[in-house]
Amino acid sequence: MGAPEFLLLPLRLALLLAGLIAPGFALLHALRLPFTFAGSFLASAACLYTHVVLFALLRLPITLLTLATALTVTTAAAFAVAAWRSKRTAAPARPEDTRAFAAFTTLGGWTPLYAVFWLIVLWRLGTQPLAGPDTSFRWGWLAEQIVRLGSLDFYPPRTAAGYSAYAWPESIPPGIASLHAWAYLCGGSFRALWTSPVVLLQLLALHEFIWRIAFSWGGEPAARRAVLLAAATPLLTWASVIGQETALTSLSVCGLLFGLLRWHKTRAPAWLTFAALAAVLGASAREYGLAYPLLGLGVLALMRAPRRALLRFAAVALPLAALWPLRTWALTGNPLFSLNLAGLFPTNSVFTLWSTHVHTAARHTLFTLGAWREIARYLVLFAPAALFGALALVLHARRGLSAARWCAAGAATGLALWLASVPFTAGGLFYSLRVLSPAFALTAAFGGYAITAASIPARRVADTALAVALLATLPFTLTLPENAYRTPPHHWPDAARSFDRVTLASTLQLTAALRALPGPARVLTDYAGLPPALAGTDLTVVPLWSPAVAWLFDQHTSPDELVQRWRDSRLRYVITSPAPAFLDFLTRHAGWRAPAFALAPVWQSDAFVIIEVITEPAPAH
Repeated sequence: MGAPEFLLLPLRLALLLAGLIAPGFALLHALRLPFTFAGSFLASAACLYTHVVLFALLRLPITLLTLATALTVTTAAAFAVAAWRSKRTAAPARPEDTRAFAAFTTLGGWTPLYAVFWLIVLWRLGTQPLAGPDTSFRWGWLAEQIVRLGSLDFYPPRTAAGYSAYAWPESIPPGIASLHAWAYLCGGSFRALWTSPVVLLQLLALHEFIWRIAFSWGGEPAARRAVLLAAATPLLTWASVIGQETALTSLSVCGLLFGLLRWHKTRAPAWLTFAALAAVLGASAREYGLAYPLLGLGVLALMRAPRRALLRFAAVALPLAALWPLRTWALTGNPLFSLNLAGLFPTNSVFTLWSTHVHTAARHTLFTLGAWREIARYLVLFAPAALFGALALVLHARRGLSAARWCAAGAATGLALWLASVPFTAGGLFYSLRVLSPAFALTAAFGGYAITAASIPARRVADTALAVALLATLPFTLTLPENAYRTPPHHWPDAARSFDRVTLASTLQLTAALRALPGPARVLTDYAGLPPALAGTDLTVVPLWSPAVAWLFDQHTSPDELVQRWRDSRLRYVITSPAPAFLDFLTRHAGWRAPAFALAPVWQSDAFVIIEVITEPAPAH
C-alpha cells in the first residue's frame, strides 16, 4: 500500500461510518426521537438497503458516488424536516427516554469480564473477518458482485449470464450484501477487513438494544445482567461476527421490540415508525423477511393497540418489506424464487429436484432422539445463559406477565423460523442454530430482568452463576465453530479459521487437479463455492442448474441430441461431492443415463470428485 493510499484510510473509514450512522441519526431527529447509537445504526442500515433496492428497481447504477449521494440527500432531507417541525411546534417531552449510552458501558465489578469479551470480538474481527460457511459464495460474494457489476440486474440469477455472475439460485434480499458492498465501495477494495466495522457496529447495536429492553423492564441492574447474559451466549456472538444475515435478524427483532415498548409507554406515534424500520431491516435479511412486519403486528395486537397504531406501523413496514419479493416475483414468477411454495409458483426445476434429493436425509434429522441430544449439548455448552433466559421467559409468560408475552412472541417467531430452516441447512444442526440468534438475544434481555426481579438470595446465586458462565464461555466465544474443549489452547486464537483453511486447501487441491487434466477449460458443478474460487482464472464454471444446461435434465431429449449438445457445450468434466446423495442425483436425473454416455471418475479427494463425461455416437435403431 503506497503512502497516498495509506493517508486515505482515515477518510475512507470516516465515510464508511458516516453512511452507517448519519442517515439514521437524521431520521431519528426528524421523528423527534432521542438519539441512540443503536437506533441510528438500525435506521441507517434500513435506509441503505431501501436505497439499494430502489436502485435495482429503477435500474440505476450502484456505485460509491450514487449511493453516497442518495444517503446524503436522505440525511439532508431528514434534517430539513426536523428543522421545519421544530419551527412549527416545540419539541415534545420525551418521558421515559432511556439512559445515555454511557450507562451501557458502566458495569461496575463486571467490567473486566465484559471487556475481555469485547477484546475477543475485536480479535476475531481483526484477524478473521467474514470467517464462516457460505460467505465465499453468498454473503460476501454477492456484495463483491454488486460492486464489480454496479447493479443487481444479475440477481436473482435467471439467465446463463446471471448464473455466471452468481451461481446459487436464490433471492435472499440484499440486506447484509448492501452493508458489505458499502464497506467495499468506501474501502476501495475487496479486503474482508473492511466489513469488520460493519459487523462490529451490528453487535454493539444489538447489545445496546438488549440493554435498553431490559432497562425498560427492570432498570439498570436488569440491563447490566442482560448484556452479560448476551456475552455469555457464544452462539449469539458467533452468529453475529461471521458477517451473515443472523446479525441483522437479531438486531431487527430487538429493535422492533424496543420500539414497540417505547410506543406502549409513551404512545408517541414516531416509535411505531421506528419499529417499522426495524421490521424492514429484518425483511432485508431472508426470503421469509415478511415474518418480521407480521411479528410487529402480532406484538401490537398483544399490546391491544388501537387500529390507528396498527395501520401506521403497517403503512411503513409492509410496503418497504415487500419491495424485494415483489421485484423477485415480477422477474421470476415466484416471490421466493428458489423455494417451492406448494407448487403455486414456478421454480428452477433442476435446483428444486437437486435440493429435494440431496436434503432428503436432513429433512428427518429433527425427528430422532439423537438429533435433539446433539442440539441440547450445543445449547448447554454454547448458550447456557440463553437457556436460563428461555426458562425464565416461559415461567413468567405462564404467569401472565405482559412483558414476558411480548418477548415470548419474538422468541417463538425465531424458534419457528429455525425449525422451518433446518431441512434446508446443508451445514448441519450446529450451523442451523445461528438462526436462533433473535431468540437468544430476547431471552438474554428477559433473563436480566428475571434475575433482578428475584429474591435477594436467588439473585446472589444467579449472579455467581452468571459470572461463572461468562468466564467459562469466553473460550467458546473465541473458538466457535470449533469446540474449545477439543482444541489445544495454543490453537484457540486462530481456531475459528479452521473451516476456511480446510475449504481453501480443498479448493486449491481441486484447482490444481483441474489444471492437470486435458480438455476444454469448462466444467459443470453443483458446488456453489467453485465459481467464486475460480473467478479470474481461465477456467469457466457452469452451475448445474444454469439454463445453459437445462437440456441435460430434459427427459424428452433424444440420446443423439444429448450427445450433440454436450459436445457443443465444450463441457467435459463434472465436479461434485463424493457423498452418495450427490452422485446418485447425477446418475438418476441427468441425461447421462443414455447409453451414449460413460461417466469415469478421474480424481477424488475427501471433498470433491471430478467425473469425466465420455460420449460415443448413439447406436443406430
